[in-house]
Amino acid sequence: MILMGFTCKPRLPAGTTADRNTMIEYLRTTGKHFLSLKKDKIRLKDCLLMWENARPHTATDTREFLTRRDVEPVKQSPYSPDLNLCERFLFWKLKHLLRDDEFGGHEELHSPFSGR
Repeated sequence: MILMGFTCKPRLPAGTTADRNTMIEYLRTTGKHFLSLKKDKIRLKDCLLMWENARPHTATDTREFLTRRDVEPVKQSPYSPDLNLCERFLFWKLKHLLRDDEFGGHEELHSPFSGR
């Protein structure tokens, strides 16, 4: 299984709301970035895509985009971050450690964790 998280450049300007078009563009860009990082090509449909139930993630256009590429997102039931210990402690800490970091490849991904 592949665990990946990407925030592709350019990021959305402050105050911008993500919608279905933003999500589709994000998927296109993420797929291109991910393919460029791997020597052995991995397609978007080879990845396990697990999203929350935000409107841009579940929009009809987004679902159709993924269906055309044979991608089936893992369906996730609604949950409270207060009940999820990883969300409360681990991911919160990682988010604050990596807040301003952007990575261009696998080598750069390991460097923020050394020495922290």
